Amino acid sequence: MSAGVSDEQALVLARAGTTAWHLLRTCAHLRPDESIVVHNAASEIGAIAVQLARSFAAGRVIATESSQARRRKALKLGADIAVESDRDGLANRLVRANEGGQVDVVLDPGGMLTASSDALAPFGRIVCFGTDQDESIKLTGLLSGSRAVIGFRFEHTLQRPDMIARAVSELFGLTSAGRLRPVATD
Repeated sequence: MSAGVSDEQALVLARAGTTAWHLLRTCAHLRPDESIVVHNAASEIGAIAVQLARSFAAGRVIATESSQARRRKALKLGADIAVESDRDGLANRLVRANEGGQVDVVLDPGGMLTASSDALAPFGRIVCFGTDQDESIKLTGLLSGSRAVIGFRFEHTLQRPDMIARAVSELFGLTSAGRLRPVATD
């Protein structure tokens, strides 16, 4: 246990934190000043991803959530803007939320692939990490925009202890320094 990290925080960091860290660092390769969409931003993984994106110097952090209360929570966590997650018109809302530009990175826990791809900038990346990934997009859309869709499963990191160690080290350091507030969510 690291100083300044409670048992409850450590539990959240163990799974949700390492997942969020790998979504941003390993899969999306988030760079400073890039815009990012975090779907389900008030979930455990989403809440940490919003905070990490801010900590990693993302440009614009855009949260999506289904209710006004959950959107307010995402804003308190550090999102620049939070929009309704309903799929109808979502791509347009994401572009408007990004001040009229397409987005660089999208974290998709499931069900938002088509709308997300319609808002994705050239060389943008969508990271799919949920179990509800029943959508598909056309390869020509990816190729024409030099875009990528990346899949991630937490279970695969368990086979690579070095991957867990890097994530946990940075996550515990950020939490101890007060720059990350991992909390269990509903």
